[in-house]
Amino acid sequence: MSLRVRLFLSHAAVILIGVGALTVALLLLLRQVELRRVQRQLGTAATFVTRFNQLSAPTDTPEVQTARLNQLAQDQRARVLLLDAKGAVTYDSVANQKAAIKGKSLPLGTVILTDNPKPNNSAVGEFYDGLNRHFTFSAVRLTGNATDLATWLVLAQVQNGGPLVSVLDEIMTPVLESVGIALVIAAVAAALIARSIARPIQTVAAGARALAVGDYAKRVSVRGPSEIKQLAADFNHMAGQVQSTQQVERDLVANISHELKTPLTSIQGFAQAIRDGDVPDPESVRNAARIIYDEAERLRRLVSGLLDSARMESGEMRMAMAVVQLNDVVQSCVTRLQPRAQAAGVTLSGMLAPTLPPVAADGDRLAQVLTNLVDNALKYTSPGGKVTVETKLIRRKDSGEDNIEISVADTGSGILAEDLPHVFERFYQADKSRSTSASSGAGLGLSIVKQIVDAHGGQIVAQSVPNLGTHMTIWLPVKAAVPTGLV
Repeated sequence: MSLRVRLFLSHAAVILIGVGALTVALLLLLRQVELRRVQRQLGTAATFVTRFNQLSAPTDTPEVQTARLNQLAQDQRARVLLLDAKGAVTYDSVANQKAAIKGKSLPLGTVILTDNPKPNNSAVGEFYDGLNRHFTFSAVRLTGNATDLATWLVLAQVQNGGPLVSVLDEIMTPVLESVGIALVIAAVAAALIARSIARPIQTVAAGARALAVGDYAKRVSVRGPSEIKQLAADFNHMAGQVQSTQQVERDLVANISHELKTPLTSIQGFAQAIRDGDVPDPESVRNAARIIYDEAERLRRLVSGLLDSARMESGEMRMAMAVVQLNDVVQSCVTRLQPRAQAAGVTLSGMLAPTLPPVAADGDRLAQVLTNLVDNALKYTSPGGKVTVETKLIRRKDSGEDNIEISVADTGSGILAEDLPHVFERFYQADKSRSTSASSGAGLGLSIVKQIVDAHGGQIVAQSVPNLGTHMTIWLPVKAAVPTGLV
């Protein structure tokens, strides 16, 4: 069932229920109102009957009295009955003998004769005649008082099946017209509302189908009710995430293929040369074997880096949290890389804060972070340059919390401004901004560095000026850094 039909049926149901309830209430109210109106009319007519009582004489013959009663029925446009003291009908002005009830007692005769007659010696009620027609009546005492044996004059008016039927006849047509108009309005309103809702939803559905067949650039317009706008915005965000993920996957496959191609080509080439005897002397064989070993080690580092990155992204790699003194980690890294710095002609120094609070961290992973950052700094710093590793305790202005800051600054070639936002992306290499070509990395190092820092609840940023140097800064939170049981 379409949305338009559902909306129309819901509108129609509400309208019909409302109109139905209102009609029933009106019928119940108008039935009483109609009955009282008729009775008031008959009661008013009955006051004229008293004149008949006053004008009648004891010497009037039955024919004269009958003529007076017939004239009264004609003047009042009502049915006239005459009752004896027991309520039996002695006269009925109706011409149709099948309808006449002469000789019968009124069904409500007890009400007429004994139940609280009005002060003017009149009463009201209802009865059905010989044709089963419904009448309302007003009865007036002709002679004597309420306790005397007396006759009653009754003026009755047919109700065409009763007050309820009369009221239905009068209000049913406008009620049906109102219902018809309301249903037309409901249909138009349902169509407009359905259109305003369905069209944006259909647009989102079309976008989802396009996304399913690989059109990751598909976006939908944000319009319609607030909920539909939110749905469209969420779809666009999802599409952007899917597109980004697909692009990352394509880049990953391309980068892995590229990174594997060179070492595999070298391994295959030198292995084939050794197999075919193209490397005659032992020294050349050893040189080929060394190249094969280096390229295999490069492959091992690449695979290891990929595994580490994948495990961190999936949450499978847990940090071995323990109480760590960061100054000790930094000093150990500087000492371990000092020989390499001396061989490259670069000054490597550490500027450590006198005291730092202990933190809960994975010391080995933080050592991996520092080793990677210092190694990159040494790699892209020319002889005579400097690499400085510094620690300090600061209070962040943005959060107002204490952090331990670790910075690695070099005076190397720096990074171009357009490359700087991408340095922490997996496989991203900004070799074009470097002044040396000694890099043999796969572009995984800084990506893994960021993942490790993020896992510690920290933050890392890169600042660089081409030909002046690069500054990597890490902030690790101190607040609640050492959980209970690790102190």
